[in-house]
Amino acid sequence: MRLKIDCINCTSKNCFVNKYCSGDSLQNISNSKNMNHYEKGDSIFREGNTMLGIHFIQKGGVKVVTPNINGREQVVRLASDGDILGHRVLGEDKYYFNAIALMDTYVCFVETSVFKETCMKNPEFAYNLILFYALELRRTELRVKYYAQMNIREKVAVAFDYLHEIFGTDPKSKMLNIELSRREIADIAGTTPEQVTRQLSDFEAEKLILRHKREIQILNHKGLENIVRNYKIE
Repeated sequence: MRLKIDCINCTSKNCFVNKYCSGDSLQNISNSKNMNHYEKGDSIFREGNTMLGIHFIQKGGVKVVTPNINGREQVVRLASDGDILGHRVLGEDKYYFNAIALMDTYVCFVETSVFKETCMKNPEFAYNLILFYALELRRTELRVKYYAQMNIREKVAVAFDYLHEIFGTDPKSKMLNIELSRREIADIAGTTPEQVTRQLSDFEAEKLILRHKREIQILNHKGLENIVRNYKIE
């Protein structure tokens, strides 16, 4: 389904474009972009697709994944309102990973030529893009470093901390703003659904979380953070 929201009137104030573009640059992107709606499970782009531009999440949630040698999905990154997708393949011809909607998601698509023009004409936008790349690379390197050292309990705890960071919780109910299956949690944690089930039971017994089918209520976020306090992924 195709939609269109003018960037100037967009309510997604976390959007990278809205934060760092203004004037003619912002209007040019607004005039040029396409906006699409994806339901949970829909592919935004797939490995091997031709890379034609950059995607910005207006509202929703996405997982960036790549299949491992066993055919399981390995979650490379989670993204939500305002985040960029597809930027890692700038200068390449093809995507080398998949982006899949985790919920109803609205995505703005900007062709590569327009995106490059924006970078050339808007130094603040280009500079903050460099900072974004650097931060994302640092976090990825730290996750690779620490995941090799973590036990199952720590991996599941850091997965919940990551989900809390990206999607947040409802201020009143403390429910994560996303519903996930055991398999999806396992893919984020880099473990198996069976190990996730056992660990969720332990976390419930410790009153760290409470499960409501696919919804997770975070009862003690600080307690989850303490489990992985020796790993500084910032």
